[in-house]
Amino acid sequence: MPPPAPFRSRRDPRPAGARSRVTPLRGRRAFLVRAGVWAALAAGPAALLVALDRPALAPVKSAVAARPAAVQQTADRAGDSGAAGFAETVLGVWLESGTATESSEEMAQLRLLAPGVQSPRWGRRPVAVVQVAAVRTERRGTGSWAVTVAARLADAVAGVPEGQSARGLRFFTVPVTKTGSGDGRAYAAGAPMEAAGPQAGREPASPYTARVEDTTLADTVDGFLSAFLSADGAVERYLAPGTALPRPEPRFTAVETLQILSQGRSAGAGQDGATARVRAEVTATDAAGRSWPMAYALTLTARDGRWEVASLGTGPAAPAASRS
Repeated sequence: MPPPAPFRSRRDPRPAGARSRVTPLRGRRAFLVRAGVWAALAAGPAALLVALDRPALAPVKSAVAARPAAVQQTADRAGDSGAAGFAETVLGVWLESGTATESSEEMAQLRLLAPGVQSPRWGRRPVAVVQVAAVRTERRGTGSWAVTVAARLADAVAGVPEGQSARGLRFFTVPVTKTGSGDGRAYAAGAPMEAAGPQAGREPASPYTARVEDTTLADTVDGFLSAFLSADGAVERYLAPGTALPRPEPRFTAVETLQILSQGRSAGAGQDGATARVRAEVTATDAAGRSWPMAYALTLTARDGRWEVASLGTGPAAPAASRS
C-alpha cells in the first residue's frame, strides 16, 4: 500500500461543539524489517560497512567471497556507524552458525567476516535469532572499534526447560578492526564476548511541567490527535497554514486523551502569533482491542482566536499520566 498523502491545512475555522475524548479509529502496528544488508554484502563487502548506519534486524543469506570485507575510508562518524552495522551482521552470522556444518554457506560467511573465529555449537537445542541491534560503539583507536550489540534470542525447538532456555535479551561486544588505508579490510578481530547490558540511567527532568488549563488549547490537541489517528478523521482543519503532516499507519478504533502538559503557561488563543508547546499522552485502541499508550509533542500557534497545529514531534519524556 503506498504511503498516505500529507493532509494540508485549509483556512476554514474548526466547527464549534464540545470535544469528545473517545473517537472511532482503526488499524494495526507492524515491525519494520531492515532490508538490503546482505544485498550490500553481495554487491561488495565495502558497501556493507559503509551502508550500515542504523540498527538492523537479524541477517539473512549473502553471497560468499574469498577474503575479509573491504571498507572505504570515511569520516569518523560514518566509520562508527558502519562499524556498528558490521558488528550486527557478524553477530547475526555467528549466532546462526551454531547448527552449521563446516562446508555450509553459514560457515563461509563467518570466515569471510570473522577469520579465525570459531562458531558456537547448539547441539539438539538450537538458538533462534529474533533481532540484533547495536547499542554502543566505542572507538579504540584508528580503524578499531568495540561494538556492543543487543541480541533477542529464542529457542528454536519447543519444550526447553526454563533453566536451559536461551530466550531473552543478551548483549555481546564485537571487536571490529580495519587494516591499511584507502581500500582497507574490515573484519571481526575476535569472537563476540557476552557483556552486561546498559545500566539503568536517571530520567532527565521534563520541560513539560504545567497542566493545560486553556480549554480551547486542550480541545484542539484532543481533536487533532483523534482525527490524526482515525481512518476518516478530518485533520486539515486543525493545521496551521502551510503545515503538512503525513498520516500514520495503523488506524485505531478508539483513542482517549489522558493528559496534556505544556512548557510553562502559554498566552491565550486571542493573541495572534502566540506559541504553545505541549505533550499529550493518549491511549489508542485497535480493532483487536489492544491498547497502545503513546505520547505526542505538538507545537501550536494562535490565529484568529483559535489554536492550530504547526508541528508534530516526540519530545522528551514527561511524568506518567494519572488515570484517576
